[in-house]
Amino acid sequence: MKVSVEGEKVILVPYMREHVPKYHEWMQDPLLLQATGSEPLTLEQEYEMQLSWTQDPLKQTFIVLDRELIVGNFTHGEPHVEAMVGDVNIYVNDLDDPQMAEVEIMIAEPK
Repeated sequence: MKVSVEGEKVILVPYMREHVPKYHEWMQDPLLLQATGSEPLTLEQEYEMQLSWTQDPLKQTFIVLDRELIVGNFTHGEPHVEAMVGDVNIYVNDLDDPQMAEVEIMIAEPK
């Protein structure tokens, strides 16, 4: 999915390869791992996971950008790593009802 969702305070952008190093840094925090029920991954495993998410039609991941942290103007398709504050995962779990989805939101930055 190549869609960005723009709100007043945040922008959701597709999870891109350029986001992986900062995402990986977040996921070294034991509290975040526990809160998300995640296992620690190597950086290479994180890149593989990001790629798998882009190829799975039943999952979508967006990175949450804080508008106030964007340097310059927001440009669709640019990663804006400097403004990353979290992610949103969308899972389509009920194949009989594709309009139903599970949504998880993680705000990783403590500010």
